[in-house]
Amino acid sequence: MATPTFTVPAEIWHVIFSFLSSSDLQAASLVNRDLRIMAEPFLYACIKWTWTASQTPPIAQFLQFIVQRPEVASFVHELIISGDHFDCEWHVYKYQSQKLQVSEDVTNQLVRYVKSIDVPYIKDWIQELHTGSMDAFTALLLSELPNLNYLHLSENFVRESRWIGMILRSSLCEAQNNHISSFAHLREVLVQCPCQGFNIREHSDTKNTESVLPLFYFSSIQRLCLSIDNPTTFTWTGKCPPNPSRLTSLDLSMMREGHLGQLLSVTQGLRNLKWFWAYHPEIEDKFVTDIIDLDQIIMDLSHIQETLTDLTIGARASEWPGDLWPSTLYLNGSFNLSGFHALERIKIPIPFMLGFSPTSSMINLEKYLPKSLEWLTITDDLCFQEEWEWEYDKTHLVGAVRSWLQDWRRFTPRLRGFCLSGEVQRLEDWQPEMIDGLKELALEFGVHIQVTGKGITNVFG
Repeated sequence: MATPTFTVPAEIWHVIFSFLSSSDLQAASLVNRDLRIMAEPFLYACIKWTWTASQTPPIAQFLQFIVQRPEVASFVHELIISGDHFDCEWHVYKYQSQKLQVSEDVTNQLVRYVKSIDVPYIKDWIQELHTGSMDAFTALLLSELPNLNYLHLSENFVRESRWIGMILRSSLCEAQNNHISSFAHLREVLVQCPCQGFNIREHSDTKNTESVLPLFYFSSIQRLCLSIDNPTTFTWTGKCPPNPSRLTSLDLSMMREGHLGQLLSVTQGLRNLKWFWAYHPEIEDKFVTDIIDLDQIIMDLSHIQETLTDLTIGARASEWPGDLWPSTLYLNGSFNLSGFHALERIKIPIPFMLGFSPTSSMINLEKYLPKSLEWLTITDDLCFQEEWEWEYDKTHLVGAVRSWLQDWRRFTPRLRGFCLSGEVQRLEDWQPEMIDGLKELALEFGVHIQVTGKGITNVFG
């Protein structure tokens, strides 16, 4: 008599398994061989681990399992490994990452396997595995996942990322018979780097640029969310610059203007850019300065002006506890986006468009915005700067917006709305007279206007 496993079509089992939890899939895989074969691709499709001071992911055990059953590695499509700071936020860079406690038998088994991988740094890699380096173990895991399409590495996993970077470079630059995944299916990568804290240069000169740039070479990449250090000299990993033709969304922090342009010069299909401008004296160098070079930023962005539809820029300086007086920032140039004919949504700090104070040399918004614009959002980023004077403004910002909106159908005919966004401040921190002025503009010109602050939104028009 046939068992239910054989009488039910595999397609039906696949539908059933797609709704089961990990624990249910684990239980199903233990029933018999047939159910295990059908359940395991769902069970291992998404690997989620957390690494904290009190919680260690079973990465060594899973690697041992892959060595014993290599087909399991092909089931993994998503790898999400989280954890940040090891409960020591601002001085985390002073300490080495925690070491894994792995039995000698398991380590030796993995070392025997690693010896079959043809890379020039094999001896050093093996030595790091013996020390319990999470970076070395994570690199080994990544090298064995041929069908990976989503990768999320949080702060604890990338604060020491030398070996991860070397594996990424080897997948591009070494011989193809080195048994390392080609990452041919990798579409989305999110890498959360730890904050660079007090006196970091006294403890580390390490930069992650070489470890991260190889990601731009993978032809299947569609979305990247990265923090990239500013190198002394910007050079691409391969013999030629990459051509990430499928990359449409980039979320970038740390890298400053100048280097930003070198990066964007190869992303000429990019539609969505979110970039975070940051400065602190502790990491100041040739590129990380106290000058917001608006002309350079526009020049950098010009590489993608034909395709860019969504632009979000955030900014912060002196972000760490103990900074009683933020460093003074200086603006250079103007933020002219009028030539970006595909740009539909813009979100930028007020100083980038209007300066730090109402008495600054204010621009005519209508001359600096693209005709394709649908939404403009200006934010209170950098409002803790001493040179910021918009908190007392009642009329100047309203006047700048009025100058634009009174003829918006000519300058920005696709306009759907304008937003004054309090990313840091509360709604009541904006002057009531200014809010009333924006409300009047919404009614007068028939434009949707929002004023927000700390999760509260006023909508006009």
